[in-house]
Amino acid sequence: MKLIKQVNFKILCVLFVTVIAGCASAQPVGKDKYYHFGAGVVSEYVGHELDLPPGSAFVAGFAKETFDYIKYGKFDALDLAATTLGGIVVNIIIKKIKKKK
Repeated sequence: MKLIKQVNFKILCVLFVTVIAGCASAQPVGKDKYYHFGAGVVSEYVGHELDLPPGSAFVAGFAKETFDYIKYGKFDALDLAATTLGGIVVNIIIKKIKKKK
């Protein structure tokens, strides 16, 4: 079973890198997306420290984009994706660190 999980994780990583590389070559990433990624990292880490379930970054990003939609009339799904991606990355890192202990 452990081998299956390792293989699935490797396949997931390869797919993730392939998608990111494809998106990166398709268009330049704006500076704004890096800020959203960082906000996702921070919000997921804080959520983890407060013992909230995984997904804090998505909730924070969704709330921010909803606020932008109400105030400015624009909901940017790519901003939400960047925030969520930051949360996913930090969540994987936290799990890997905890596994080693």
